[in-house]
Amino acid sequence: MQSNWIDQPSQLLGLCQTLNQQIADFSPQNDAEKLPMAVDTEFQRTNTYYPIPGLIQIATSENHIYLIDPTCFSKDELQPLGDQILHPQRELLMHSAGEDLEIFLGLWDRLPPHLFDTQIAAGFVGFDRQAGLQRLLLETLGVELSKEETRSDWLRRPLSDSQLLYAAEDVRHLFKLADLLKSKLEELGRMSWSEEECGSLVAKALNKPADHELYLGFGSGWKFSPPQQAALRHLAQWREQTARNQNIPRTFIAKDPGLYGLVEKKPRHKGQLSDAGLQGNQIRKFGDQLIAELQVGLRQPVPDVLIQRPLTKGQQKRYKQLRSWVQNQAEQLNVPQDLLSSKAQLIGYLRARENHTTSTDSPYVGTWREQALQPFLDSKALDTETSAEAD
Repeated sequence: MQSNWIDQPSQLLGLCQTLNQQIADFSPQNDAEKLPMAVDTEFQRTNTYYPIPGLIQIATSENHIYLIDPTCFSKDELQPLGDQILHPQRELLMHSAGEDLEIFLGLWDRLPPHLFDTQIAAGFVGFDRQAGLQRLLLETLGVELSKEETRSDWLRRPLSDSQLLYAAEDVRHLFKLADLLKSKLEELGRMSWSEEECGSLVAKALNKPADHELYLGFGSGWKFSPPQQAALRHLAQWREQTARNQNIPRTFIAKDPGLYGLVEKKPRHKGQLSDAGLQGNQIRKFGDQLIAELQVGLRQPVPDVLIQRPLTKGQQKRYKQLRSWVQNQAEQLNVPQDLLSSKAQLIGYLRARENHTTSTDSPYVGTWREQALQPFLDSKALDTETSAEAD
């Protein structure tokens, strides 16, 4: 497969016309069949809130690879490309697509309606949860990829031959890899599991917590009083909005421990900010604002929802037992334990079971885990509870 470099409007127009013709010529055998396209992106995210796209790689089923330079085009000029990549008749073949989805949202404010993530699929057929593309290709297809440009600068121009080769290789083999993984998923009866998990990845990228809900992710904040949690909520929301508006990392303003320190120490002037955990650059650039916003936060009404308290000692004991059962089931299914259940999901199941609402409030209900995991946990938990009652 030869790669085609796209950095001129006429070239981009020609590519979009070619991709559009592929859709026009596509004759699916059924409603579920989609036209596959392998896609990857390269980007930089060092001093910005938003990732800066440095390259968009596409491979088509016609054995063509296109390397599109997004730095040469405006967002408006790239819209027709987004229309083709995110066409409802396409299925995107990607590996570990989470960060790439942010690029799609930034460029096109849309996400793929059909995604096949080879990293997710690999987890369902016996590979580690975070199996890299290099390892997968080596162990499944015998293809060895170079890791030389993994931390490359994708905004420099011109890109080196090594960078261009690396970028092309990231999509060149995705068709064969996807075909192999799909075949194994079908054999195991887990295609629907993979499809659901890929859909969950897209939904998670699209439905991030609202700014005013970010404080709920500050786990140690449960120790704070409701008025302090109101201040933490305001500071977390203000920091996010400021970082987004100035397009800088939120850590440039304050790291999470710094927000905890502000709420706990309640500094009144900049000289006290270092004691609260703020660093020099943060104090110089945002010190006055942080103090002012802290005062605003301390005057806010208390949140309707407080940060969830950690598990009690008794709950921790039951959680460890549940976790061991999840591990047993994961080994039986030959899937990674953290794919079968995250810590948050398992805690949600524990709380629902204690409230006798597992049939409605369990995080597994309505997902593939309701079939693969919950009956196993229910039976083990019931046996344990029955034994305890007998004693």
